[in-house]
Amino acid sequence: MRATLTELIERMTRSEEVTDSRNSVSWQAHREAERLTDVALIDELLGFLAQKPKKDERSAAYFIMGSIGMNCQNALCASRLLSFVPSESDKYALACILEKLADIQKPAEVDLTPVFSLLRDKRWLVRHAAIKALKKSASSAAEDNLLELLSTSSDPHDMIYCHATLNQIGTRKSLDALQRGATSRKRDVKLSALAAIAAIEARDA
Repeated sequence: MRATLTELIERMTRSEEVTDSRNSVSWQAHREAERLTDVALIDELLGFLAQKPKKDERSAAYFIMGSIGMNCQNALCASRLLSFVPSESDKYALACILEKLADIQKPAEVDLTPVFSLLRDKRWLVRHAAIKALKKSASSAAEDNLLELLSTSSDPHDMIYCHATLNQIGTRKSLDALQRGATSRKRDVKLSALAAIAAIEARDA
């Protein structure tokens, strides 16, 4: 792996004591990583990850890969990130993968099965990131899995995140579930459902 990429990961994972995180080397390195657009770096990152680095280094590599995918809207980056979901055991590294997936367009042919299996994960951090990961997906199965979760979960945060994702990818078949959410006495559940209904109706106008 090229020295500049190794050095970037080192800076991203550097631990410091600062009063303002925005002044840290790590924060600045993450902002640098967010601007990357070189798809050729993906193969180098895959080679790095194959060496089984520490969890913070894995997270940094996922972050870089996801940033490139977002900036280029490259579905290959999404597929590469998805390939690490089944084997990633650290909840923070896993959430990093899922959060980055949310920002990348995912055509219908991208297999989202690894994400679907996490929609009922007991770890709320992972579960909520999995719900968000389905944003920008063209798969009808993504909407179906979200509706299934909405039909069984009583967690208001699950509902809010599902509504937010359906706001982007939902079709008219989601309207009944969203109408139920719109009657909630919990303000954020209600407002997120109403916003999703409005977005779907606007797309279908």
